[in-house]
Amino acid sequence: MKYNGIIESKLRIIELKLAEIESWHIASFIQLRDSSLLQNAVERALQVCTEVMIDISERILALNEVPPMPSASENILKLQELGILSALPEYGDMVRFRNFIVHRYEKIDLEIIFGILKNKLFLFNEFIDEVRRQS
Repeated sequence: MKYNGIIESKLRIIELKLAEIESWHIASFIQLRDSSLLQNAVERALQVCTEVMIDISERILALNEVPPMPSASENILKLQELGILSALPEYGDMVRFRNFIVHRYEKIDLEIIFGILKNKLFLFNEFIDEVRRQS
């Protein structure tokens, strides 16, 4: 299915946020821990990336004439069932992380944030690549 320009523009938002994160050169947990500016910036950038993933998943379902599921995680699962996304369980983890940021905003565990920075950012690029392969 040919996706519209809105999806592509949203994919570019993720790419821009990832480039911002990379430009901050966060090399260590201590660097993140000692900078509230970096903490806030990273939290927000990750939240935006995940919000965009959620928005894109809803748009793709609509373009495929599939009604939205009751939750964002279920939308991702539906795209996986349809073969639009691979069955990476980490996609659902990212959506749950976004929910955690939104609902437990008063104290976000920096070790989780740092773990995502060091081990999970590739998931956003994987998502981008999979969506683009479908368009």
